[in-house]
Amino acid sequence: MRDAQKARTHRAIIDAALAITSRSGPGGLTVGAVADLAGVSRRTVFNHFATLDEIVLAACTEVLDVVVDGFLAATSAHPPGEPGPAAVAADVVRVLRSTDLVGPMSYLTHALGARDERDPRVQAFVQTAFGRCIADLRAAAAARYPTVDPLEVDLVVTALLSDVLVLHGHWWARTGGADTPASRLHWDHLLDRLLTTLRF
Repeated sequence: MRDAQKARTHRAIIDAALAITSRSGPGGLTVGAVADLAGVSRRTVFNHFATLDEIVLAACTEVLDVVVDGFLAATSAHPPGEPGPAAVAADVVRVLRSTDLVGPMSYLTHALGARDERDPRVQAFVQTAFGRCIADLRAAAAARYPTVDPLEVDLVVTALLSDVLVLHGHWWARTGGADTPASRLHWDHLLDRLLTTLRF
């Protein structure tokens, strides 16, 4: 019972942070605002997160969960391929082609108050959030292909998602992180270049 309540409170804090940054950007994100919207005390917020940056990181990481959720949804609709690195790669590529990443990436830009892609604080947040996404996707792929060498799963998933992080930097530099039809076309172009380069 206590663990369930703790999980609900944790969820409420992250949801509050997502709502605040979506509405007013990072300038509106304070511990007091998060506590008020989540319906908890400031002390409770600090029982779950040591700093405001930890709340932001949790929110950013959750935004990228669309990749893992997309993997689980897409793979449930398709039988596994012949177990091996190629099947793992094919599944990840299918998700990259079908998942809306522009929306989440634009949110990250907005939530972090980024001026450009070279902001070291923002780079650290984005890299950490992508890192956690990679770890979760590796676990999902390993569960789908339990007979494939874990090293091969790690190499395929990490390589593809690390390349997506590189694309993110180029997309951000070109579009300013905006979610517009033009920025979406540019993302599609970058993703096509990546997959063509890797021969997918």
